[in-house]
Amino acid sequence: MWWDKPNKAPAKEAEPLPFMKIRWVGFIVTAIITVVTTWSLMTQGLNMGLDFTGGVQIEASRETPFEVDVVRAAVAAQGFTESSVTPTSDGTVVIRVPLEEESTVEETAKKLETALGAGAKILKTDNVSGKVSGELFGKGVLACLLAVLAIGMYVWFRFEVKFGTGAFLTTLHDVYAVIGLFSITQMAFDLTIVAGVLTVAGYSINDTVVVYDRIREMLKKYRKLQITRVIDISITSTLSRTLITSLATMLAAASMAFLGGPVLFGFAVSIVFGIIIGTYSSIFVAAPLLIHLPGRIPGAKYRGEEDAAAERAASAT
Repeated sequence: MWWDKPNKAPAKEAEPLPFMKIRWVGFIVTAIITVVTTWSLMTQGLNMGLDFTGGVQIEASRETPFEVDVVRAAVAAQGFTESSVTPTSDGTVVIRVPLEEESTVEETAKKLETALGAGAKILKTDNVSGKVSGELFGKGVLACLLAVLAIGMYVWFRFEVKFGTGAFLTTLHDVYAVIGLFSITQMAFDLTIVAGVLTVAGYSINDTVVVYDRIREMLKKYRKLQITRVIDISITSTLSRTLITSLATMLAAASMAFLGGPVLFGFAVSIVFGIIIGTYSSIFVAAPLLIHLPGRIPGAKYRGEEDAAAERAASAT
């Protein structure tokens, strides 16, 4: 038909953005993030929340239902600036506060009963020890490490060894950066943040796999191009998808931070920061690692070992 325009020359491919020419800037930023995070963890550590430090936990009931915001404000008025208020399906409320120095469990429970007002009845009082909370923290750290390791192994078997190593290091970098944010800002680090860290790990590997899959596809298509050029083409072709996905997810997480209240604020902040770091690392950490990690250059089986060896020497310069 006339609209097909058979004599029209095919459109020239757009010039890819030169990401690999400035990859050293990414390495410098990554080094700064790593050093600052390590320094903060060594000097001030994490501000552990009630889930990891222990404290006094009570369960209370009354005839009228509890309003979480009202209960939290009343508990804060009694001097407990840090508290966890959780309503249950039975109409009761579970409150956890730190055990203050020179205070007993009974005195703390009495303060909480006063905060709840007339008609409230304490059903149960527990002293959550720091040992139990420490075990909980250890399990949370182990869950994060196992998740990152499993993700790296999946990419290793799905692609090549170098891709798997790059995915593992990139995901570890993102998780470490999020933990560093909470160490630097001293925001409370609790089980909600652990869930946020695991979510960031999943988001990070998804972004990395999208870029790696396109790189592998382009290595088959452009067998004679240098690996740096192939990576630039691959990242440029996935850039719009990466930015749109990141922006949409970030808007949802940001709304949760502003509208979700203090309970969801830390979780939402970890997601927003993790998205920013994950988007950056998929371009300036994951991709350059394919060039600089020791071992066979990616895509060598598509282009021949001799060409790959010559390209490795050229890419190192």
